[in-house]
Amino acid sequence: MSDIQNTYETLPSEYLSLTKSYLSVDESSMDLAIKRHPSVYAFFGSVLSYAKRTSDGLSSKLEMLEAKHMELRRAELAGKGTKATQGALNAYVLTVQELIDLREELLDSQHRYNLARNIVTSLDHQKDMLVQMSANKRAEVRLHEL
Repeated sequence: MSDIQNTYETLPSEYLSLTKSYLSVDESSMDLAIKRHPSVYAFFGSVLSYAKRTSDGLSSKLEMLEAKHMELRRAELAGKGTKATQGALNAYVLTVQELIDLREELLDSQHRYNLARNIVTSLDHQKDMLVQMSANKRAEVRLHEL
């Protein structure tokens, strides 16, 4: 799991080098790319799954903390004899530093999720390209045999 977590953590800074390493294919590297494609796809699928779980967990945590802070604020205002409107509570939770930090963390995790999803989608495209390149190569070999 540490390779998956490490890739997740370094995804924004290593995205370009990862895509160049795993998605670049030319005729000389086609056979190797075909052989390693399933394991690369499985690995980045795991990174995508980890990113999704992380993002969903942060989203759930944010939702719970927003509700907690709204309720605390509602009780505070009720103690002062003031009725809290939903609009005022919604505005209040936008100013709570703990929630601001968590929203930033959630945005970062969603960014990592999107990067991982882009790699998996690119691997799908790579598979199609490899199939076509392989078919072209076989047809070319047959043509030279004639």
